[in-house]
Amino acid sequence: MITFLGVKGFHHRTVAALAALAVFGAALTAAAAPAAADPPSTVASGDGWTVERGAGGYVTTVKLDGPLPVRDDAPELVADGKVLGPATESADGLSLSLTTTDAVVARAHHVTWAWASQNGGVGPAQPGAPGTGPAATEDSGPTLSDDPTTPGRYPYTEAVYNFGAQAMPLANIGGIRGEVEGKIYLPRSGHAHPLIIFLHGRHSSCYKSDPSAPTASGWPCPTGYTEIPSYAGYDGAGEALASKGYTVVSVGADAINSNDNQLAPDFGAVARGQLVLDTLTWLKRANAGQPVRFHDAATDRTVDLGEALAGSGLRASSLVNTMNFDDIGLMGHSRGGEGVVTAGTLNEGLAHPWAIKSIFALAPIDFTRATLPDVITTTLLPYCDGDVSDQQGQHFYADSRNTFSDNVLRSDIWVMGTDHNFYNSIWTPPYPNASDDWHSPDDAVCGTASPTTTRITAPQQFQVGSAYIAGFFELTLGGQSQFRPMFDGTGAEPPSVASFANIHTVAQQPASLRDDITSFDSTSPLISAAGTATAAVCADKNGRTVPVPLPYCSLTLTNQQVPYWTPARFAPNVPLNQMTHLTWASGSGQLNVTLPAGKRDASRYSELTVSMSPDENVVSGTDMTLTVTDGSGRSYSALMSSLNPSTVNRMPTSPGSTILDKIVLQQAHVPTSVLAAAGLNLRNITRISFTAGVGLDGTAGGGVFLQDLGFDTPGLGTPSVQARPTVNVAPTTAEEGDGPSTDDVAVYLSRPSTVPITAYLTAIGSVTGQVGLAMQPIRFAPGQTCQAVTIPATGDTLPGATPTTSYAMAVSYSSNAVLGSHDFAALVVREDDGVTTGNPAPPVGTQRDVCAEHAALAKPGALAVSDPRPTVGQVLTITGHHYRNGESVAFAIGSTSVGNAIADSTGTVSLTTTVPAVGAQPVAITAVGAGSGYTSTTTVKVRTR
Repeated sequence: MITFLGVKGFHHRTVAALAALAVFGAALTAAAAPAAADPPSTVASGDGWTVERGAGGYVTTVKLDGPLPVRDDAPELVADGKVLGPATESADGLSLSLTTTDAVVARAHHVTWAWASQNGGVGPAQPGAPGTGPAATEDSGPTLSDDPTTPGRYPYTEAVYNFGAQAMPLANIGGIRGEVEGKIYLPRSGHAHPLIIFLHGRHSSCYKSDPSAPTASGWPCPTGYTEIPSYAGYDGAGEALASKGYTVVSVGADAINSNDNQLAPDFGAVARGQLVLDTLTWLKRANAGQPVRFHDAATDRTVDLGEALAGSGLRASSLVNTMNFDDIGLMGHSRGGEGVVTAGTLNEGLAHPWAIKSIFALAPIDFTRATLPDVITTTLLPYCDGDVSDQQGQHFYADSRNTFSDNVLRSDIWVMGTDHNFYNSIWTPPYPNASDDWHSPDDAVCGTASPTTTRITAPQQFQVGSAYIAGFFELTLGGQSQFRPMFDGTGAEPPSVASFANIHTVAQQPASLRDDITSFDSTSPLISAAGTATAAVCADKNGRTVPVPLPYCSLTLTNQQVPYWTPARFAPNVPLNQMTHLTWASGSGQLNVTLPAGKRDASRYSELTVSMSPDENVVSGTDMTLTVTDGSGRSYSALMSSLNPSTVNRMPTSPGSTILDKIVLQQAHVPTSVLAAAGLNLRNITRISFTAGVGLDGTAGGGVFLQDLGFDTPGLGTPSVQARPTVNVAPTTAEEGDGPSTDDVAVYLSRPSTVPITAYLTAIGSVTGQVGLAMQPIRFAPGQTCQAVTIPATGDTLPGATPTTSYAMAVSYSSNAVLGSHDFAALVVREDDGVTTGNPAPPVGTQRDVCAEHAALAKPGALAVSDPRPTVGQVLTITGHHYRNGESVAFAIGSTSVGNAIADSTGTVSLTTTVPAVGAQPVAITAVGAGSGYTSTTTVKVRTR
């Protein structure tokens, strides 16, 4: 039995569905005693759920009462309160399943389901008493004189294009086809403009327009249903940008939304990312005046660009020379946010990458911990997000900021009082199937019915999104530097939102414009606590299932409350966000940072910055004094609350909330001109100190988290997309075995690197039990391209319910390389003790060197035959080599299967068969290993007589 968790449903040794949505609401519960009619492989069951024995684990299935609602969040199954991991949605949407080795399911009394960001069943914030929630702390910056949404000088055309509902094969999502549809915002100027692609997130694809139509789902929309054009929900930004001279294309992704939880191993990240790159490909053809055609399988007709634009006001010729492919930006919302980040990583895996310069991720999910280099990146996070309520997309900033030696601006933007949906007008009522995703209207902070709410109106939220999306691309692609203070940490707000928006920004400046004193992610003799203070480097939150070398940063808060340490769905045990936790018992507590000689010159920079947040034990707020000292003993001091009150005040909360009261690091800025005015020698800054203050509730003790202390000058840097190696994991198979053993998985690079590369391999599944033991760091030395990663396994001697069980593997959190399109793969375990129904799978043999097995798949071997010119009906002996010991090898002559044979201990396999009647000559003979997948071939000329 394999000692980690996964999800069944892999097909042809590729990863099939790994996760599914779970209905928000009441859990399914039942007594664990198996029903009398249960098959012999059932080990536990209840009302609406079963646990069956599988190869190396247990297959757990929960039946649902109706189709699942569509959300961007991910689902999990929970057994007796323990999270088992992501679940696969069935094709009809009426059941969820996963495969696990956690023995808790074999003894389960209750099996439940819940949204993943809800911490194993913890729902949205509970209603609080009106008036009891604190107001949001202010981070007011200057108001800009210019606004990104002020109409520009260009007239433009808005046009919908539609090549058909099933016009394009989609990547990594079960072989389905999707729509090539969307909206173009095209300036009418006669020359090429920067190109921006928008990608919406996961929302219902269709709504019931005919009340008499039966309940249905799927894509294309069934009869009686109308498509929901989510791509049309960003008109504010699209129109503003088009009027300023940017070509914007907003892409439809409803086919992905309708199938990702059932068919995509990564919930659709690669499918969405590749859709963006494929859109660039056909747009480039249109821009060059070349034919653009797609065959729509839904109507079985080929549609060209002119037909796709029919009635829109544009013709195919209208797009010629309108797009500058040297200036590309991407914006994605929710799962679309992860999608555009994935497009950025897939792009760097190409031999000739697209010139993607900037990416804006709006309320994104991040299920896999992808890191993105070389691209200016901003992540916008809504504080009242009721869908992706753990704000996991913050990882894009936290993970990428120190994993590459690149030179680009990165920033996080927290927008108070905004939900997940209202950034898209199509997801906003009264549009069909639209709703406020914050489900507690009476919540004191985020409820729309509360008199103390911080929520802004839907039109105001839409304007915030429009202004920040437009401003980002006008800055990063158009050089409109007046909008840089919106994104560089300055905290400036545009006039159209300044009167009502409360926005917090944290930024890391480009490498060429900063000098990092310390990231506070490791101990150093130059960092010391004094008085009653203690300082410890911490990481993660409690709940990890692997031994961790550092203390947890959080012990009491939920996933939703600690976005810096929210475990990713497909990388739950991969280390997260190291920083320093400073605590003190009285006002004598102090942390001193001594600057080494090479870090003392601040004269080239415009500011000193540090990121800080109160810890979970601070009730409302605390304060600290920042002191900067030079080599002559002159010093400057200021209260952190005077520099930015958000650094020392807790974020807003409401009574009983398990979502709010979040730990969110904020940034303080001290201009170096202020230090100079205080008499300090900017060329010789020798020490920076943090001295404890009194809490707002009068307590003497306190605690804060610290990160990223350094000197910098705000700027964009130089985006420079380059071809980088990709990290991937190869599928493999193994026999279950009868007792303790190991299996191997190959983690490989697409090409050698001249610098070291690191990543993590995770067995997808439960965040409890033994799954964590399969999480391992992977390090590639320069020149190394593959590593065999060993995973513990435990066999048994009992029959299972299915011939094979698949366990998903994923790579994540890479440095100096990007995740490839094969960042997920399956370890398929053959049930070798018989099955309770059906026939067993053919033997897969003993694994060889899995790196060699993977490499061999690209180099077919040669078969030997006893007669190269056999006659129909003649007995022919076929021999192959380099197979696994004990694996079944399937032979075929032409398209006719002629039998199977078992390879011996030397890897040699031989089959004697009768030559069948065949058609055209010459005829191919193939031999494919059931375990290794290794293929050998030869050709013969078959004579009839």
